[in-house]
Amino acid sequence: MRAKELMVTGVFTVSEDETVERLMANLVTRNIHGAPVVDKAGKLVGFVTHLDIFLGSMSSGLGRLDEQLKVGEIMTSPAVSADEDTSLKSVCQVMHRLRIHRLPIVREGTVVGIVSSLDVCAAVARGEDLVS
Repeated sequence: MRAKELMVTGVFTVSEDETVERLMANLVTRNIHGAPVVDKAGKLVGFVTHLDIFLGSMSSGLGRLDEQLKVGEIMTSPAVSADEDTSLKSVCQVMHRLRIHRLPIVREGTVVGIVSSLDVCAAVARGEDLVS
């Protein structure tokens, strides 16, 4: 199985210039824990998670979250990603090695999908053959 066969499309992305306050609202509304960060040209430049928000609030020195922080200040960069034809085995190996739960899938640097650990679990639960 290839990443393109399991990935979820229509991925929510966020700009580097977006405020953490707005990002948090979007994560809660969409019931997700992270999002790919894209530049003005729509190219993947990073990834931001709820943990980045927490750690960013601790590093602000305020002991609380500065909601006006920009996503670009707290995101993980460069982003780790895979292309659509990457085998699911390779996707899982990267996620396991880096201890991440989401992997953006890109085409020429633009996010076209995402594979999460829950997507893999759901496919296994459905009885799909993930290694062929």
